[in-house]
Amino acid sequence: MRSIFRKGLAVVPLLLVVALAGCATQSGKPTQAAGAGKASDFSEWPCLSTTLPCGKIPNRKPVKQALAGALNGDAARGKALANERSKGNCVACHQIQDAVQPGSKGPDLTTYGTWGRSDEETYALVYDMRWRNPDTVMPPAGINQILNDQELRDVIAFLQSSK
Repeated sequence: MRSIFRKGLAVVPLLLVVALAGCATQSGKPTQAAGAGKASDFSEWPCLSTTLPCGKIPNRKPVKQALAGALNGDAARGKALANERSKGNCVACHQIQDAVQPGSKGPDLTTYGTWGRSDEETYALVYDMRWRNPDTVMPPAGINQILNDQELRDVIAFLQSSK
């Protein structure tokens, strides 16, 4: 078993050499993969940013959506949505109360309710964070219709109850 493992390791450098050789033209100069631009040229990729030179695919303009009326959200439904990987998926980036395998890219939201943000501000941020931070990586849950109005209200109620 040990000798097979060692032989397997010997294959890795050989594969690397073959892969690198495939990236050169006959002149010996490296080539780029199809569709790849300069390292800082992301123009062929869609993105949420409104200031970075990426995304030939047009985005919706950032919207600061106002909360109409009272919040009237259900914190229990909001918690379920925030943890639902196929819907709200807040846990992909954030730590939230009782989350299973939370992310760490976004801020820890386990005590969001103590931050002093109003329902209106929180609603606007979850609806489309780009009005505050044009280079955010947070998907605009409202404008991209990831969550409908009542689902947004439920998630906001959950966040505000997190203490």
